[in-house]
Amino acid sequence: MKTTHKNYCLLVFMTECIAISLLGGCKKAAPSQMPAPKVTVENPVTQEIQPYYDFTGNTAAIESVDIRARVTGFLQEIHFGDGDMVNKGDVLFTIEPDIFEAHVAQAKAMLAANEAELELAEADLKRVEMAVKTGAVSEQEVDIKRAERNVAKATVAKALASLDQAKLDLSYTQVISPITGRISRSFIDSGNLVGPGENSLLTRVVRLDKMYVYSNISERLLIDILKKYGENAEERRTEIPKLYISLAGEDEFSHEGEVDFVDNTLDPQTGTVQVRGVVPNTNDLLFPGMFVRMRIPSRRQINAILVKEIAIGTDLGGKYVLVVDNTNMVHRRYIEPGQLYGDLRVVKASEDSDKGIKPNEQYIVRGQQRARPGRPVTPKTDDTAVTEEPAQDNKN
Repeated sequence: MKTTHKNYCLLVFMTECIAISLLGGCKKAAPSQMPAPKVTVENPVTQEIQPYYDFTGNTAAIESVDIRARVTGFLQEIHFGDGDMVNKGDVLFTIEPDIFEAHVAQAKAMLAANEAELELAEADLKRVEMAVKTGAVSEQEVDIKRAERNVAKATVAKALASLDQAKLDLSYTQVISPITGRISRSFIDSGNLVGPGENSLLTRVVRLDKMYVYSNISERLLIDILKKYGENAEERRTEIPKLYISLAGEDEFSHEGEVDFVDNTLDPQTGTVQVRGVVPNTNDLLFPGMFVRMRIPSRRQINAILVKEIAIGTDLGGKYVLVVDNTNMVHRRYIEPGQLYGDLRVVKASEDSDKGIKPNEQYIVRGQQRARPGRPVTPKTDDTAVTEEPAQDNKN
C-alpha cells in the first residue's frame, strides 16, 4: 500500500510539471508584419480621340421592283438566267403576242373605215354649204351634215384611241426591266397562263450598287448626335455625318457611307426614331435584309482619359479600377467605360470625386488579385516585377 501511494504521488508531480512546461511553451510570439504585395501601376493615357456611336441595323434595297404581267396570255419565253444581272430596258419575258397583234390589226382596220366615213361626211358638208348659197337646200340640211361630220370625226378619234390601246397591250407582251440590278429566279415557268386575273408576279429585280441601312436609335442618342453636329439645323445640313457598317463575322467597320435621312417623327411607344444611311456596295457583299452593326463618328474629343482594358474589374457596383494613392493605399474607383481603342478603354469624365480617374493618378494594371481596397501595396512601374495574372471578368 505504501508503495502504491508513493507511485501515485510521483505520477501527479510529473503531470503537473509537464502541464507547467506546456503552458510555458504555448506563449504566442509577436506576429511578424506581412509585406505589402507588389503590383504594377500606370498613369492613365491622355490623348485626342474620335468618339463614335454604335448601334445595330438592317440593309434594304434602294430600288426593288416586282415584275408583273400586265396583260393576260400564255408565257411564251424567259430571256434571263436565274440570278443574272439585268439592265434597264432588257426584255425579261415574252407573253404570247398573237392575239394582241390581231387586236392591233383590227383597230387599224376600224380606224381606216372611220377615216373614210369622215372624208365622206366632210365632202357632204361642203356640198350642202355651196348649195345653201343658191337656196337649193335649207340651213337645216347644213346643220345635219355638219353634225354628221362631227360624229365621224369623233369616231375617228375613238378608233385612234382603240389603236393606241391595242398597241400598248401588244407592247406589254414584252416584259422589260425598269431598273438595272440583279434579278431573282422566274416564279412562273413557260407555258403557264399569266395576267392580272391569274398569276401576275413573274420575278423581282433589286438594285445592288448601293444599299440603304436603317436603324432605330433612342431619343437621347439622337439629341446627342444632333448637338454634336451643330447648334442649329442649317449648320447640321452642311456637315453630313459619315456612317460605317460592319457585317456578320467582321471586326472592322470597313464599309463607309453617309447618313442621308432622319425621320420626322419619334415613335412614342419605343422612344426611337428611324435613321437611314447609304453605303456603296463596291464588293457586292451587301444584300437586302442583312443584319449589320452601324457606327456614326462624333466630334473629336480633346484630352480624353484612357486606361488599359485588363485593369478594369467588375462587381455588383459596376466597372471599376484599383487606384493607388500617394501613401500606396488602394482604393476601388468605379468608372463609366467608354469606347475601346486597341487595348485602351475610354473612361468618361465624372463630376463625382469618388468615381472616375484623374490623369495624375496611378491605377493597378497587374496584381489586382493581391490588392485589397483600404490596404497598402508596393507599386512598381516595371511590368516584369509582378507575375500574377490580372483579375478575371474585367471585360464589358
